[in-house]
Amino acid sequence: MRLVLSLVMLFISMVQATAQDAAGCKDHPLLSRYPGAVLQWCEEQNHVEYAIARGPVTGYKRIDQWTEVRGKRTRLYYSIQGTTSIRDLYLNHQAALKRAGATILAEGQEDKATSKEVGGRTFLGVHYGRNEAPPSAGIRLLQGSATSGGSFYLAGTLNDKGTTVHLIIAGSQYTSEEKVLFVDIIEEVGVDTDKVKVNAEWMKLQIERYGKVAINDILFDTDKATIQAASMPVVGEVAKLMGLMPELRVHVVGHTDMSGSLEHNLDLSKRRAAEVVRVLTTDHAVAATRMEAHGVGPLAPVSTNKSDAGRQLNRRVELVAR
Repeated sequence: MRLVLSLVMLFISMVQATAQDAAGCKDHPLLSRYPGAVLQWCEEQNHVEYAIARGPVTGYKRIDQWTEVRGKRTRLYYSIQGTTSIRDLYLNHQAALKRAGATILAEGQEDKATSKEVGGRTFLGVHYGRNEAPPSAGIRLLQGSATSGGSFYLAGTLNDKGTTVHLIIAGSQYTSEEKVLFVDIIEEVGVDTDKVKVNAEWMKLQIERYGKVAINDILFDTDKATIQAASMPVVGEVAKLMGLMPELRVHVVGHTDMSGSLEHNLDLSKRRAAEVVRVLTTDHAVAATRMEAHGVGPLAPVSTNKSDAGRQLNRRVELVAR
């Protein structure tokens, strides 16, 4: 049985979908809807890259803290009529995530529409600037009166039967009688031996957009610099990337979680990066002069080290354009 997040207090049953829901839309199995909410728009896509904002706005349309993930994305947009407050919506969703055992990546609720803090509308504008919805969706999350009743943002990660799932929930008051809720659910896609899902084209897009790409799917034997056989197809995709971008030179940077001593992890991460370079050079004829191996251990985490899901995100290899 899949885990269902209850968004109401204990013993209150979930309200069923009504005929007002958009055609073809339904709730995600992991998330029950808030009572009275109407599902007005939905979208489902595979192999989508998504950036989770994890800190406040620090400059013009700038947030410094992000976690980048990739997988199957489900988007759900709800309208809630009535006197329910944004604060109530925020607290219900926050409690639901925590009851489900989710690791909270970011959370915040702000009354001021111009707030740059996590949960403020300015913050939401930057976050959804990187994760845009099509104009035809009619999303009103960033609209409404400047004196409206505020907005909120929650981002959490949990494990569902071995699949890492990220839930991003944002809400705002559009009018005094209508609140809107935007839910993104990303189910991470890993490597299997039949089909490489982290491919060269996707890496190229990340390099062009952000100057780097984080790869969580190059897996190593525990506490060693030996690349697992199942991950070799991903290394092959890196080689294809270097072929697609013949002028590209990269820092290959190894990252670990916080397990073990700092000195050990710094050494381990560099050895792992060096092994990636070695395989690319010897097995795929990528010129060694195009790559430099570095290791930063646990010093640049993208998630918490207090959960398996967070540690999994932190263990990665990054290619940084130079």
